[in-house]
Amino acid sequence: MEFVSHVIGTYHEIALKGGNRGPFERVLVRNVRAALAGLPVAEISVPSRVVVRFSRPVPWADVRERMGTVFGLNGVIAVDRAGVTYEDLERLVAAMLPAIAARSFAVRCKRGDKRFPLDSQQVAARLGAFVKTASGMSVDLEHPEATIQVLIQTDGIYVYRERVQGPGGLPVGTSGRVLVLLSGGIDSPAAAYMTLKRGTRANYVHFHSGPYTSEASVRKAEEIVRVLNRHQGSSRLFVVPFGELQQEIVRSCPEKLRVVLYRRMMLRAAERVARRSGCRALVTGESLNQVASQTLANLAAIDRVAHLPVLRPLIGLDKQEITAIAERAGTYELSVMPQQDCCSFLQPAKPVTATTHLACLQAERAFNADEWARRVQAEAEVRRVEPASWSRPAPDPFAEPLPCPAL
Repeated sequence: MEFVSHVIGTYHEIALKGGNRGPFERVLVRNVRAALAGLPVAEISVPSRVVVRFSRPVPWADVRERMGTVFGLNGVIAVDRAGVTYEDLERLVAAMLPAIAARSFAVRCKRGDKRFPLDSQQVAARLGAFVKTASGMSVDLEHPEATIQVLIQTDGIYVYRERVQGPGGLPVGTSGRVLVLLSGGIDSPAAAYMTLKRGTRANYVHFHSGPYTSEASVRKAEEIVRVLNRHQGSSRLFVVPFGELQQEIVRSCPEKLRVVLYRRMMLRAAERVARRSGCRALVTGESLNQVASQTLANLAAIDRVAHLPVLRPLIGLDKQEITAIAERAGTYELSVMPQQDCCSFLQPAKPVTATTHLACLQAERAFNADEWARRVQAEAEVRRVEPASWSRPAPDPFAEPLPCPAL
């Protein structure tokens, strides 16, 4: 097992913020510290990149996994700190040479500290000559078997061990709060992940068709939220009873309009939940023309009942692209576990592919839509959901009932 005492996190988009960069960096540091909670972090600083120093060596795999959930980080690098002078660099590299089993090498250097007396090319050339003499390896700048990566910052000199891709985006907590309409499928968790990536914090609302369906969909949604919360910390999950309202729509309204009417009622209720919890937008997992309710005409009819922005980060993606995002988010394996949710409950045989707001209003005259929206959101159960533990994989939501702690 490989251990590290220093890790560097790089970022790209934050560096483009100019005079607004400071607040983004402070939130990023806070999020890195939260992701590493429980590990012996001695110091986190931002000379030009995020530098994490541990008080004792820790497993690189643990750090890599945790920092890989921190939006805003473009890369995560395991490094060794040499010191502050070129002579310190040579001493560190000399100690590392016995572990390098290669016939050829190259030296790459990035100098962020322009006060350092040697520029990047001079460091690379001088260190390359030293390594060639000390090891007998030949220099190959095009296709080296080993590459020695040097990073010179204002806080010291570092040598790369390994660099892994970070999630990118902006730090969670820099773009306001949203409410995600979360089903148990693949799409809505992927939409939540993409919205978190843009710096939002998320609460979640799950509509279930109990008592006509089992509690399984609720337990599944809660476990999906636990995995997503690794990116942001704890959140609230609002569990909204929807079965009686669906039965009312089935009794009162044209069959072909059922799904669109379900979605309109979900937006009405979700908007009320959002305002209760300080959310400024709703997020859904819809993708244009993926299913009948997601045609342009139907989406337009659904959106007419919303008075908050409805964000659809997956709108232009196909199923393969959405699945790849779900796998990256860590929610895919949970999402493909079978269960009946409200989206599949009381489905029409032939759903409409193009309706209008006026046609939906005409159908909704058969029941009091606003009163039903107020009722179901008032009956919502609120659960405080903590992030999934790093010490274990996400559990099977069907194995046993899960505790539902109060807010």
